[in-house]
Amino acid sequence: MSMTFVILSLAGAYALVAALLAYLLLLTRVHWVLKSLATVATAAAIPLTFWGVGELRGLPSDSQIPSSFRMLWAQILEPNALAGEQGRVYLWLQTLDDENYPVGPPRSYQLPYSEDLVAKVNQALGRVSDGEQIQGTVEEEDAVGEATEEELASEIEAELSETRPGGARTAGQRISNFDPSMLSFDTEAAPVTPTKSQ
Repeated sequence: MSMTFVILSLAGAYALVAALLAYLLLLTRVHWVLKSLATVATAAAIPLTFWGVGELRGLPSDSQIPSSFRMLWAQILEPNALAGEQGRVYLWLQTLDDENYPVGPPRSYQLPYSEDLVAKVNQALGRVSDGEQIQGTVEEEDAVGEATEEELASEIEAELSETRPGGARTAGQRISNFDPSMLSFDTEAAPVTPTKSQ
């Protein structure tokens, strides 16, 4: 799902809220104090959400990584028990289609830290530093699994007590489970060129 679609969806949601507010103001006999509070709350929510979406645009995605991609760069955040940080692996990737052509702009992703994943990413990162174009593939489409409701609830509860440097909380951030054995890196294959008709 693209960020543009998310923004358009939010705009549509606010249009619906505005329509409901207009109905409340014009066609109901609710006390004027409640009407005033509803108007102020709706007006205040617009700039707050606009600011929040702007902040989210630069954050790495916690959604499923593409099944085939070009690895552009990576950064590894080591676990820190003192700070309560479990560790993350950040990847900057560009999706490749079935014919190995790039699709859309590069995007950043975050995965949970694991020794196996770090070893693979470090090896691929060294090859990228040497000037190679490295392609990553995920063997199964559901190598990145969705957490169950109970797992999400426990993650959010744990994250409520976790504070990043600067005081920003991580509540609501979803880190999908990922099996590093499904991920492999190799030299990027050449794009499939169409056969010429004779």
